[in-house]
Formats: sequence, C-alpha cells, structure tokens
Amino acid sequence: MPFTQLRAVFASGDEEEPPAYECLSCGACFRVQRQVCPECGGYSIERTDWDR
Repeated sequence: MPFTQLRAVFASGDEEEPPAYECLSCGACFRVQRQVCPECGGYSIERTDWDR
C-alpha cells in the first residue's frame, strides 16, 4: 500500500463529529446529551437532526 493511501486510512479517523445536541434557549451546542444547559440553565435541549 503506498504511503499516501496509508495516510488517508489513518487520517480519516481524526475528524470530529459535529455537535448532536443544541439548547433551544441560547443556541449552545454539545456532543453529548445534557439535561440542563451549562450556558444558560435551560431545559430545552434537543438533537440537531430533528426537524423543528
């Protein structure tokens, strides 16, 4: 396997996932589900992929 292909295999795991949850009160984003927003104290935290 050429070096460029090998580098591409290992580099593909370095990308971070986009935030999956967002506070509807202040717009803060998180990768993990939270019950209370640490930014504003709001309770309206939903997945970003849900249709609103």
